[in-house]
Amino acid sequence: MISLHDSGGPVRDALLARAMTLALPAPHASMRCCVVVPARNEAVALPALIESLASQCDLAGAVLDPATFEVVLLLNNCTDGTAAVAAALSRSYSQIRLQIAELSFDVDEAHVGRARQVLFDLAFARFHTMQRPHGVILTTDADSRPAADWIAQTEAEIAKGVVGVGGRITLDPDEAVNLPVGVRRFLLLDIGYRRALEELRSLYAPEAHDPFPRHHQHFGGSLAVTAAAYAHAGGMPLRRTNEDVALYRAIVDAGGRFRHSHTVRVQTSARLIGRAQGGMADALGWWQRQAHSATPVMVESAEAAEVRLAALGLWCADNPDRIPPASLRMTPESPPSDRTAEIHATLRALRDACAALRPLSLAARLMQARGRFVELPDMLGLAA
Repeated sequence: MISLHDSGGPVRDALLARAMTLALPAPHASMRCCVVVPARNEAVALPALIESLASQCDLAGAVLDPATFEVVLLLNNCTDGTAAVAAALSRSYSQIRLQIAELSFDVDEAHVGRARQVLFDLAFARFHTMQRPHGVILTTDADSRPAADWIAQTEAEIAKGVVGVGGRITLDPDEAVNLPVGVRRFLLLDIGYRRALEELRSLYAPEAHDPFPRHHQHFGGSLAVTAAAYAHAGGMPLRRTNEDVALYRAIVDAGGRFRHSHTVRVQTSARLIGRAQGGMADALGWWQRQAHSATPVMVESAEAAEVRLAALGLWCADNPDRIPPASLRMTPESPPSDRTAEIHATLRALRDACAALRPLSLAARLMQARGRFVELPDMLGLAA
């Protein structure tokens, strides 16, 4: 079992040295979860977020003890009325421990990756002072609304033996219906494509701690990690964008078990113009441009994906105690042109592949793969 005092050594000490105190009150002695939220010019979105966090309940539907969690808002580089709104919310929802800090980063650090890194480091340091290695650091976005049992469901997943959890992030349905038809169509295609990839992976390389059905999301809208695992992973890498994905990869690369849970749920804004580069708004904007230009959406082909995931399954079978290489685990966002196909055709082919594999045992699937895919020896040789 990893503790805060035996995990990381110099890395742990470096994280503590990097952490800003932000002049916040000491955490409550009963705190088990620290929810951290970066916010930049989010005066309009904040009330819905804080209302949802103030309404958290346990798995039986009872109000969650407010002493067991705190919410830390980091208002960075705001030029609107976010600070005044946050202060008013703190007064309105005095039943929860809502901590507010303000920072103005230099231009080269004024991005969500730095803001979230500061918050995670802060939460880690607070749990360190409490000697609570299993304290949970959770994050969401200022334009999101966690489900009423978001904290409780996250804790329930971690109690099963994982150290990190990615929640299922969906669009606000009232906003999603107003998206252009082409955007909604591509969004549904992408959801189907990602789900089919996850099923295919589970058929070749199942993980007991992250079974199918699972999703593909490990994003800032709903991401959690224990304090000890955060230190063990070396903390959040500094990235201008995709800092959430970078932390997920660091956790897994350090041997941490991660769950992509459908019971941990968050709704987020369907706005097309967002605050953070690389966020949901950027993704929706990209779908809109693709739909407007009638440009085919190209993704990793079903054949390439199956070869990669079959290689992953064989690698895991031969190396049960080692961490698989990222080249086999991660779906390439920009695969070579000879390994791509249009998303409609890929989705159909992935579903057909899953249907053919489901009746077979894992051993039969892997044995069949050795005979089907001529690329496997080269891939396994490179991966080893």
